[in-house]
Amino acid sequence: MDNPMNTCRPNLPRQSGAALVVAVVLLLLAGLLTLLALNIGVFEQRSTANDLRAKTVREVAEAGLAQGFEYLMRQHPSLLETGSWTKCQSNETTFPCGAVDEFEPDGSTHRRDTMYKWTGTGATISTASFDALKAYMLPLANTISTVGDAGGFPVDYGVAPLLCYVAPRPTGTDPTDPVRCTTREAASNQRVVTFVSVGSVRGESARTTLVQTVGRYNLFAGVTGVPPIIAAGSVDVTGGLQIVTNPNGGGTGVPVSVWTRKDVSKTGTPNTCYIDEFFRFGAKNNDPPTIYDGTTVCDTCQCEGDKSLSYDKSGNVQDEGIDILDVDGNTVGAYDPAKGINYDVNTTYPNCEFPPDLFAHVFGTAAWEDADHDCVGEVKIMTTYRNPNTGADVPMGADEAYLYKNAALVIHPTAATTNANLLRSDQVYTGAYPSASLGGLIWCQSNCDIGSNEQLGTPSNPVVLVIDGSGTTNIQGKVFGLVFLRTLAGGATLTPVAGYTMTSAEIASGGTASLRMNAGAVVYGSVVLQGKVDKANGTAAVVYNRDVLGNIEGPANDRFSTLPGAWNDKWSY
Repeated sequence: MDNPMNTCRPNLPRQSGAALVVAVVLLLLAGLLTLLALNIGVFEQRSTANDLRAKTVREVAEAGLAQGFEYLMRQHPSLLETGSWTKCQSNETTFPCGAVDEFEPDGSTHRRDTMYKWTGTGATISTASFDALKAYMLPLANTISTVGDAGGFPVDYGVAPLLCYVAPRPTGTDPTDPVRCTTREAASNQRVVTFVSVGSVRGESARTTLVQTVGRYNLFAGVTGVPPIIAAGSVDVTGGLQIVTNPNGGGTGVPVSVWTRKDVSKTGTPNTCYIDEFFRFGAKNNDPPTIYDGTTVCDTCQCEGDKSLSYDKSGNVQDEGIDILDVDGNTVGAYDPAKGINYDVNTTYPNCEFPPDLFAHVFGTAAWEDADHDCVGEVKIMTTYRNPNTGADVPMGADEAYLYKNAALVIHPTAATTNANLLRSDQVYTGAYPSASLGGLIWCQSNCDIGSNEQLGTPSNPVVLVIDGSGTTNIQGKVFGLVFLRTLAGGATLTPVAGYTMTSAEIASGGTASLRMNAGAVVYGSVVLQGKVDKANGTAAVVYNRDVLGNIEGPANDRFSTLPGAWNDKWSY
């Protein structure tokens, strides 16, 4: 009989072999997974390093854009006029001209060959890959050499400017038309610069090119065309007020001395004349004209009666010459059906030849709306200004927001300004006022009189003095520049009254500002009032001076802005 135990005994050698095979397979799989994980880790490490390098070169290229802008537009703006520039060619695709599209957006004309590349002193970069580029790059100082902690990436970068001399825009030009570039001789005072910045990690292939366009504009473009006196209200010139006319204020060869939407009340012996007659024949008290800060001045000169445009010395005939633009008290208005305006409402309104918003006329920012089309801006335009210290949006008039944003200094701020903490640190002024050292856009909110023998500004550094006209401002001293008396109709600064409308009395006066000029007062430039000239007597003078007003339009009052959509990284050099 068979032994039953023999049929149940397992095959132990076979089972041990299978387990060994499974163990080996699992070990192989574990090894493969480990190798795969290591490979993924290396790949991620390389990707992270590449991403870090890409960010590094972009950051240094951005640094090039920023430093190039600072160097050319702020530190050395004169190079925009006097630097060494060479015109690009329409087929020039090499650095830096190739970073500008060949044609205008409408495809009508070449753009590239109207721009100029920098060919002055080039950058100093030792890396060989920059040899073909650095001759067109600006000579920046104190550039960044290493990015990161100690032992970080060594980097090189440089920026090349492309200059556009902006062509004047003809009157009536469609505002949607693109800006055109022209030659330096035919250009306006506006400049646009395209910066082409190249950044790289030294010794590696990490490299990028960034392009950004920045425009320069002036806060006061056009002030050289203003007459000596512009007033929204009446002008009472008495005594011996002297006014040197703008010889081309009404067009080439057409003088304008006073421009007002009301009547000029002229008594005494006020004279208007050309500047040559003022200096040549008008020296008094053995005090002839002198040269001050590069400009001819004469504080005691006067217009001779027989050479006056508006006063005939013979027989003391007081006539208003062609240089006095006003509306006589007996002027009768008329209804214009084409415009739907009834001028019979007030017979002293001109037919809208006088700008209803003088703030917009001078500064280009609308502050008053002529809602009823009677040629007077009587409705206050409101906006908000972001407090630079708190970030809060503060409601205020559009003119006030403009002044808070652009004023170089704020003189004698009111309690409303101080309590709201609205001034930037660089606008706070604690020095003497008035002072010959002050220049640029100055906003005086209170106590703005200029006393006898006091001076504000110089011919080469004139002021644009904006005075809040809540009462009468007295000028007895000397001012170089443009004086703008701003109306405070509806209350003091920061009155958040949306849609405030001037009262009938404020409209009749042209605003709340009022000016008095007394003996010895001289303004070399122009006076603009949202109100009236209350009295201008004695031997006071307003002397139109194109050189002084032209300096207002100089680089000291330039502002800069990046052009929308002008940043790109589509080029590679």
